[in-house]
Amino acid sequence: MEKHVLGLELPTDPRWVDIAKKNIGDILTDHAYCEQKAATSCISLIMLFHDKEKLVDMLTPVVAEEWDHFVRVLAELKKRNLPFGPQRKDEYIEQLAKLMKKGGSRDQQLVEKLLMNAMIEARSCERFRLLWKDITDKELSEFY
Repeated sequence: MEKHVLGLELPTDPRWVDIAKKNIGDILTDHAYCEQKAATSCISLIMLFHDKEKLVDMLTPVVAEEWDHFVRVLAELKKRNLPFGPQRKDEYIEQLAKLMKKGGSRDQQLVEKLLMNAMIEARSCERFRLLWKDITDKELSEFY
């Protein structure tokens, strides 16, 4: 099987962009929560693995970057007079979490957490790229 962009086995269904166009408020709200979760995940890793200096040094600026993205997405919602809706249940993340190996050494647990975060970021990057390329709203295309 041929690998897709960013090493993902399967691409996002092309119909996703059409659904996203019709539900841009939901997409932006979900995007905001994803940015918040990314920042929170980095903070959790820093707290759990505070003794790993290189990891802390690498993740610290990522926290600020992800939080800045969160603020920017909230601003985009406000600019469009769209509400910041409730967080939705994320079945993709739930399924990924089931695949994580439990137990093992502390380093193995770190690797599992980093791999899960990488998969989430890869899928997000793929979808934001689709929005950038295919959404007809020029401002949103530039945003993504």
